Amino acid sequence: MNRLYPIYVRQGRNPRSYKAGFMNAQGETVIAPTFQDARPFSEGLASVQVEQKWGAIDPNGNLVIPCSHTIGLDFFGGVARFEDGSRRGLIARDGTVILKPKRYLVISPFREGLAYASDGKQYGFINLRGVEVIPLFFDDVLEFSDGIAPAKLNGKWGFIDQKSGYVLEPRFDAAKPFSEGLARVSLDGKWGYIDRQGEFLIAPRFAMTLDFRSGLASASLDKRGPYGFIDRSGEFFVDPAYAHPVYFSEGLAAVTPMGQRFSHFINIRGERAFAGEYLGAHDFKDGLCRVSTLETIAYIDHQGHTVWQGPYVNRP
Repeated sequence: MNRLYPIYVRQGRNPRSYKAGFMNAQGETVIAPTFQDARPFSEGLASVQVEQKWGAIDPNGNLVIPCSHTIGLDFFGGVARFEDGSRRGLIARDGTVILKPKRYLVISPFREGLAYASDGKQYGFINLRGVEVIPLFFDDVLEFSDGIAPAKLNGKWGFIDQKSGYVLEPRFDAAKPFSEGLARVSLDGKWGYIDRQGEFLIAPRFAMTLDFRSGLASASLDKRGPYGFIDRSGEFFVDPAYAHPVYFSEGLAAVTPMGQRFSHFINIRGERAFAGEYLGAHDFKDGLCRVSTLETIAYIDHQGHTVWQGPYVNRP
């Protein structure tokens, strides 16, 4: 099936006035821009907004779930979160309610078949059927990755398995999920990276870091920057020169040089990938990236070629 991407078409001169539709990978409009807003397709459905309410359409533009929800519906593992007041529940792809929004103030996206949930005081995990498989017991948690998840208890973070047992005892000031075999953790205000055995492969010496992607991680020795990219040895592979921490996606990253307003793309060797400067840039997905300038919103490919373009819009 051809990939579809949301497009945002300005209505008149006001950049806040637009309609949303969808294009294919060639930049051709395949679902007319008739919606108030739209989100990317996920598992064959895309959330769309009509009269301030969200529902979901299929790739033919047919409304599968009526627009009656207050938040967008992003499907993972066949379910999406929805909201009733301040409470969250789960809905299936056919609109059937799997979990009524009575207990949880927070439900995360699903990862590895589980989502973390909270009643506002404690955290646990639910499965795709809405069953609470790890009771609300922890002070805080994050999503599972590689079969384990960060969990906080009595002020310290460790890592638990899907049976809620600690595989790495709580001893960190902060911890994030594993990515590419490493997890970033903090001790005494400094960030480093551990392996699955809890051993530091990169000592905690950074003021700010992000997860590893494409073999590199954005990092800075000072919270105010500059940021560069370290490899798995912990040394800078791309020298610190950028104002913000960013991720690589599909081998490219949009970086903003220190003291400048606009960003450009580099490859994993730290080289400028193509000409072009942008006011904003999202991640690449399925070969395309949505970018904006002072005048336009567009999709570009890996070579920086414009696939689709329209006047700039200011989305909330």
